[in-house]
Amino acid sequence: MSAACAAALAGIYATADAQGVLVPVAIEGPVQSFQVTAGTQGNAGTMTVMGQKIKVDATTALVTPTTTTNPFASTRTWMQGGSMNGRQLAGILGGTVIITAEYDTATGEVTASEVFTDVAENVVLGVVTASSCSNVRCNGPEDYIKGNGNLLGEGGVAFVPNKDARLRALPPTDAGLFELNMNLAANNGLVGTPDAPATFGVEGYYSDDKITVFQDFPDGRKATENAIVYWAFELGENRPDLVRTPAVSEVSVLRVRCTEGGTLEARGFVHAPMRRNGSALGGGVNPLTGGDGVIIVSMDLNNDGAIDPATEEFTDTPTADLPATYGVYRVRADVETCGTMATVKWAPNATATAWGTAANVPVDRLRLQ
Repeated sequence: MSAACAAALAGIYATADAQGVLVPVAIEGPVQSFQVTAGTQGNAGTMTVMGQKIKVDATTALVTPTTTTNPFASTRTWMQGGSMNGRQLAGILGGTVIITAEYDTATGEVTASEVFTDVAENVVLGVVTASSCSNVRCNGPEDYIKGNGNLLGEGGVAFVPNKDARLRALPPTDAGLFELNMNLAANNGLVGTPDAPATFGVEGYYSDDKITVFQDFPDGRKATENAIVYWAFELGENRPDLVRTPAVSEVSVLRVRCTEGGTLEARGFVHAPMRRNGSALGGGVNPLTGGDGVIIVSMDLNNDGAIDPATEEFTDTPTADLPATYGVYRVRADVETCGTMATVKWAPNATATAWGTAANVPVDRLRLQ
């Protein structure tokens, strides 16, 4: 046992009395079952994960990478209502969950404060070898993307977006995390060349059953195969030719991480107004490159509902990327406390009107041991 762990446990048990104490618990594993508690309208119950019984109630946060609230009327529906595309089991049953909970030493019960799942962390990296997209998000009934197939576009792995409300797919993005207009990628529009391949990263779950990927036959028969049902699809290159809003300045956020008594770090990307070939549009006060201006990260550190520019705003300059209308940024600062949300702005200077803003960015909060 580490010294930090031993000290933490010593602190917990030193405060124990006849009423018991609440000890932090973390569990990661597959969901075996969920049993509803009678009389709760499906909003409380007991889930079993690796044989461990865990109580869930109406206050338990039900979270996925794309949703932070339960989109359904009850916990039961979230847990075991309706099968996601290509899955044999209902709801999230059989999927992997990460549970944040507490063990009550007086009752011997474990109660979850948060249940997080992405069903299965199946990840594929590689080269786009086929695509057919009919709308902005490439989620039409006959749309698909394939990767790592042969030079004729055959074989490889198929990818389709998750449309389930629990884990609805985010919009596809380029390497700068800027949303794409996939309608521009029709008829293998995502496929590169042998000298300049289009690369990708995708995350989701691999379907248990064969699912409809696209319509391939004149008589209307559907081609079916197992596929990655994804919640995140990202190209590995900056793609001004596909960005959904190239003519406006944008700022994206890779992450904001804050360690209490340590360091705040914000990382992400920007792009200036640009043409489809990546050259700058210019005009007025617009930036010409991704290296122009400053990045401003603000966080309410003392939870007073206001931002003090002197102590709660942190700045640095971005660095131009390729093409030069793109840029990358990394803002670091020493902090004593952390907020729960951040705002990231890209502006000509620290007091000017922002070119682009990313608001309500969740903060990964850590503590030094």
